[in-house]
Amino acid sequence: MKSLLLSLLLLAGTINKDNDYLAQFQSEAQEKNQNIAVYFSGSDWCSNCHYFKNKILNQEAVKATLDQKYIFYIADFPQRKKLPEAERKTNEALAEKLNPEGVFPLLVIVDKTFTVKTKIYKGNTLEKVVESLKTFETPEP
Repeated sequence: MKSLLLSLLLLAGTINKDNDYLAQFQSEAQEKNQNIAVYFSGSDWCSNCHYFKNKILNQEAVKATLDQKYIFYIADFPQRKKLPEAERKTNEALAEKLNPEGVFPLLVIVDKTFTVKTKIYKGNTLEKVVESLKTFETPEP
């Protein structure tokens, strides 16, 4: 489900300043006329993250909407696994901007200017998450 954006950023070597991630996400969001969804997870330590991923994110209605209607990125914060430096820096910069409280799991929906539209937490039902995603998906021009 990870956006192709990360691969492009890593290949191009464009993540070398703290604000480069913003420009890249904004550029892709503008180009595709979509909002951005960032999922904050602790993949190798957070049991609530596993639950949220399995019961919410991996459900077809949510997965399809995130893949088709959003620029979707997973900002992972593992404790045992080491991330590539560029990915780690991107994740930290996104967390500083969108999740300064360090909440896990958390799905943050932002617009092209990184204005937060909504934050979706573990306690939400599948129906509520689907409704929120539909509310903030960018309509086709």
